[in-house]
Amino acid sequence: MNKEESMVPLGILVFLAASAGIWHWIVRNRGSVNLWLANLAGVLASFLVGVVVLIFMAPEQAGTRGPAYFLYSLMAFIGVFIGTWLFVIARFKEGEHPVGRHFIAGACSVVAAFFTLLLWVTTFPAK
Repeated sequence: MNKEESMVPLGILVFLAASAGIWHWIVRNRGSVNLWLANLAGVLASFLVGVVVLIFMAPEQAGTRGPAYFLYSLMAFIGVFIGTWLFVIARFKEGEHPVGRHFIAGACSVVAAFFTLLLWVTTFPAK
């Protein structure tokens, strides 16, 4: 058994440990968010953290630049989209209509995420 084959069980254990840890942390610190949304966020975040851990554990000759670049681009895009949405929603008054608030927040989020993705691709081109 060579070195890469012996790292597979360890990689799986580290992936599961990182995923379970981040999921537990998100659900435990959910605040006023309902449990279903907290579990959904926990699943998504735990998958992303687990994949990043696997990319860091991969041997150098495995060629992980492509998946890592895609994953980092996706995380930047989703982070800006959700962060802008929540920031814009928090700035509105409670008396305003929720559909209008979410429509404006969604439009601002799409624009911000597009510019972030454009900036990301021009600053860090895929090689």
